[in-house]
Amino acid sequence: MSSFTLEDLASMVAEIAGAEAARAISEQSADAPFTSLGFDSMAVIELAERIQERYRVPIPDEAVHDLRTVRRTLDYVNGQAAVAASDGAR
Repeated sequence: MSSFTLEDLASMVAEIAGAEAARAISEQSADAPFTSLGFDSMAVIELAERIQERYRVPIPDEAVHDLRTVRRTLDYVNGQAAVAASDGAR
């Protein structure tokens, strides 16, 4: 998998919460909680489910709580993808 980017995340946010919410996703808002960007906990769960489906990155229920910001989400998905790639290279 190539890197999960800010644009990828914004596209998924647009699918879930609309274009206005997607416009709030930026480098400047990367550390702001999703709740301050208009996301509720159900939207974060939906985001995690879509990431798992589309990118084949496992996100256990206990990890969903850690996906509180844009940066944490990008870091988590890219970190898990790197682990999977490393395991696949063995």
